[in-house]
Amino acid sequence: MTAPGRVAIVGGASSGLGYAVAEELLRQGKRVVVVSRSEERINAAVERLRGATGGRVAGVAVDLAEPDGPARVVGATRDLFGQPEIIVTNAGGPPAMRAVNATADDLRAACDLLLLPVQGFVELCMPAMRSAGWGRIVAITSIAVREPQPMLVLSTTLRAGLTGYLKSIADEVASNGVTVNSILPGYTATDRLAELAEVKAEAMGTTPEALMANWASMAPIGRLLEPAEVAAATAFLCSDAASGITGHALPVDGGYGRGLL
Repeated sequence: MTAPGRVAIVGGASSGLGYAVAEELLRQGKRVVVVSRSEERINAAVERLRGATGGRVAGVAVDLAEPDGPARVVGATRDLFGQPEIIVTNAGGPPAMRAVNATADDLRAACDLLLLPVQGFVELCMPAMRSAGWGRIVAITSIAVREPQPMLVLSTTLRAGLTGYLKSIADEVASNGVTVNSILPGYTATDRLAELAEVKAEAMGTTPEALMANWASMAPIGRLLEPAEVAAATAFLCSDAASGITGHALPVDGGYGRGLL
């Protein structure tokens, strides 16, 4: 009898990057719990994922920005499939705004959205991962970590802080067989990017279509990334084969980043 696949939690998975990651993990035989704030949207995503992959998937409607959000997801996962072995965190970005307009309340809300849920999952799941001698944590962040983008001050600030936190965790658990990494997607064809284009176009006096075309031209591949391309890299970092990769922030950006390292 084939052994059951490892147990994964994927955040922000009703659409976009999270959905694509969940689909890829299911195709690889993982048992996956997908998370979204909307019960309607996550239930619809579960039905689509089952139809597309035939895999073992369940949905949990939880706002991970709430203090008890990660605990509720981990508890549900243990009841459904067992102890989580793979955590992929993913959240829609905070509101776009100019840096000079960002308030303390804006930064606190961004911390609740982008940083504290990851800490919650680490606190809840890391002891069992270390005890088992195997675990994977991957945070989907943004190319803004390396190259700040206009009007994305909240995303840049908190995702950069998250990257530092993950690097520190990675150093401490590597000898236990647990890897901790992040993925830095470039401009990717998702609903979130379309929404961002609307906001930025209005502020910049241009059109969303013009902005999307400009973003597509900025990477050497000459187009927007597809969610499946980001998902493939994320799923690899969740695999046994990636056991030697930890503490890294991996760009999946079509060559957008121009630095040598």
